[in-house]
Amino acid sequence: MAAKPKKSTTAKPGRDARLAQEKRLARAEQACQALMAAFTDLENAGALDAHDTARQYLQMCRVHYRKIRNGKVLGPADFNAAVDVCTSARRALLALDPALNFDNFTTADTLRDILQQADGVLSDYQQLKTGGVKP
Repeated sequence: MAAKPKKSTTAKPGRDARLAQEKRLARAEQACQALMAAFTDLENAGALDAHDTARQYLQMCRVHYRKIRNGKVLGPADFNAAVDVCTSARRALLALDPALNFDNFTTADTLRDILQQADGVLSDYQQLKTGGVKP
């Protein structure tokens, strides 16, 4: 009986880059969905009524979010749209509270969380632009 050939234990050349991209896309998708849900809740609660600038940035957020296919970040084009969503969302959050403390909002913890997620996506984008690799 012939011996079975041994499987190679070395990593495939593009495996690490592919895994890093998949993680980056998943983080961007999760951040966009959390951002849109939080902003929808804020808008429904009437918390944005006194903040015209924040509402305008939220509108831009929606425009960029519609560019993402079915809300799924599947590739580089969707990732770029997700970066635009996060940029607009960060500006909306700055318009709500320039100190980014959100102490006057009942959903302060949620707002801080979505800010952190948006900053993570923007950090991933910055890493891509500078050539650094962050998994």
